[in-house]
Amino acid sequence: MEVTLSDLDPEIEQLVDGYLQPLDATGSASEGDEADPSAPQCVRLTYRLSYDHETESLESLIYYPARSNPETNQFARVPASVRRALPVITLNAGVPLQLRVGGSLRQYVEERDPKAAVAAFEVLRDAVGEAVAALSQDPAVTAAVDAVLAVGGTGKRLGDSPIAAVDVGFLAEDGSANALLRTLRAALRLDTAGHLALMNHGSTVTAVLSMAEAMLLADIPGAVVVADDFGDQLDAATAEHLASLIRNRSGQAWLSTRRPEVARAFEPGEVVRLVRHGGQRTYHQLPEVSDRKQLVAHRQLHTQLLPALTAPVVAVTEGPHDVAVLGMANRRYPPSKLPLSAYGVRLVAAGMGPDGGIDQVPQIADLAKQLGFRVIGVVDADKPSQQSAAQLDKVKQSCDVVIQLPEKTAIERAITAGVGLTQLAAASSVLTVFGLQDPLAAEATEQAVTNLCVTLHKKGLHEPFLDALYRELQPEPADTEESDEEQSEDAASVVHPPLLAAILDAIATVASSSYSGPTMIALEGVGRPDEDAE
Repeated sequence: MEVTLSDLDPEIEQLVDGYLQPLDATGSASEGDEADPSAPQCVRLTYRLSYDHETESLESLIYYPARSNPETNQFARVPASVRRALPVITLNAGVPLQLRVGGSLRQYVEERDPKAAVAAFEVLRDAVGEAVAALSQDPAVTAAVDAVLAVGGTGKRLGDSPIAAVDVGFLAEDGSANALLRTLRAALRLDTAGHLALMNHGSTVTAVLSMAEAMLLADIPGAVVVADDFGDQLDAATAEHLASLIRNRSGQAWLSTRRPEVARAFEPGEVVRLVRHGGQRTYHQLPEVSDRKQLVAHRQLHTQLLPALTAPVVAVTEGPHDVAVLGMANRRYPPSKLPLSAYGVRLVAAGMGPDGGIDQVPQIADLAKQLGFRVIGVVDADKPSQQSAAQLDKVKQSCDVVIQLPEKTAIERAITAGVGLTQLAAASSVLTVFGLQDPLAAEATEQAVTNLCVTLHKKGLHEPFLDALYRELQPEPADTEESDEEQSEDAASVVHPPLLAAILDAIATVASSSYSGPTMIALEGVGRPDEDAE
């Protein structure tokens, strides 16, 4: 693993003199003889970890690659004095508020005032020693000890002369102050419950205090702060807050995280996403904004893509209603059928409210591709025209795979497709709860279904209608007694609106990076069932 360090302080440059190299125009070290001698200087450091199979041992070293030759096993090692001089700090969160040797709080106490720290710990040792001595002489204790020593003449056989309770004392481990400090645990009073041990306050409190300790010790101006799995045990607000503090106070901050709140503390161009596709590990970073369209697209990072930060695949829909409907159907899948999360898929809307639409899909899809996501587009089939064809072409160019709904089918039509009029009429009565007229109350016809779809779209009542429709679609429970196995089969036989199930199945099929089928999938329409059939 190699790093290139630039913008070095004069003291650091002096320490690494003889290993400095000029920077080229790309910001990398120039190894050619034609390098500009007036260019800024940098130094390269390499960390190497090797494993010897014969001795089953690991060897690690840090060296200057400019004066080393790994092929001949010749290395110019970096001295410890240089490594200590580099302002790099690793945040290692441990058990907080520990006064034992090695604890972060102990380290900070000793760094602030070593003499006062020694005096404070000596006071503890003396006070505990006096308390233990008094305890040893208490009649309740001495009587019990004498009783033990009297059994079978034990006290007479242990030493050169008989021993009694007066000869027995008590120590905390080896009696040292450090032994005493190892037994101490922090206790906090956060509310009316009084002082409780830190572990009893939950993992978030422990994580917050632990990270605060680490940041206190890392408060060195200009330092490079490194932390792994930052924010894993923190709540959302605290994770973002502490990440912001580190970013603003350090010379550089390198935080690996699985929490979108941590990434939200950084600018879009500062987020580097590490991915693995097809067995290859790569990294992705957003380029600098060069036009207004890119600026608009970058705004989608914090609102749309950050929640999908750790998902390998995003399915980009035209708007939030599509995400809400497909998300509800996905949640209703029984245990016998895997949800989209099992395929690593996160549903994402191309904008919120009126900002969505097929024109917005390429923007967020391009953004997702730049960050290393596998991108699936889920779009409506608009009325055939030159404009709709051009819009679809842009979506195809931006996505790995495009799933297109049947012709003249938006998400509202997808809910109702393939569902009987009787069931739709029963479910549409839920609209009256929201003070709206039921389009199917008078008569359940195809025109009434069209009116229902218009109402759902304008009023945004997709979820309550779909919830009511699911209740109508499920089979009636049988009155007869059933075995546990039969009941389990019934629970797994959830009935879904056919087109919604087809959309989810298509997304799951194309989610894998190994998928080699067509990149454009046009779903077929689903007809209304014949309700007169037996």
